[in-house]
Amino acid sequence: MPIFAARITLVPLVALLLCALLSAQEAPKPVISSHARLMAAQRIYIEHAGGRLPNDVIGDAFRGWGHYIVVHDPAEADIIVSINAPTADSGVQVSGSNGRPVPLASGPVIQIRLIILDARDRVLLWSGTEQPKSSIKGKQREDNEVDASLKLFRRFRNVIEPEPAPDQ
Repeated sequence: MPIFAARITLVPLVALLLCALLSAQEAPKPVISSHARLMAAQRIYIEHAGGRLPNDVIGDAFRGWGHYIVVHDPAEADIIVSINAPTADSGVQVSGSNGRPVPLASGPVIQIRLIILDARDRVLLWSGTEQPKSSIKGKQREDNEVDASLKLFRRFRNVIEPEPAPDQ
């Protein structure tokens, strides 16, 4: 009987020691907030798709801001700035020299989306969208795309460098 009693007390003791050993080896990684990651980042990589104008405006805004260093290789970046500006099909086509239809111009940008990802694990850190006002006139449409692009960039920038409250 004493051997049986010794086994009963040893089994939970061994299980407890194994649990303690395993938990000591796997120290939990500290959880870093999205805002802290954005603040700690120094280098960004800009990837883009869709309409040229919103991509140029937002890309130039990041370059001119000076808060981040723009790198040309995503492996060197701390965060990835993804700009997506899909365009509507304008439906205007001309015949090419081979007889196939060729689009004359891209249509208006439907929506501008800015996504900020952690470069190491592709975790979403921030995202925002803006829809440019529609216009039939080409110049007004471009102006609306620039305005929406800058508004979206300013929303992100305000997360990093909040604008002071106006004096009242």
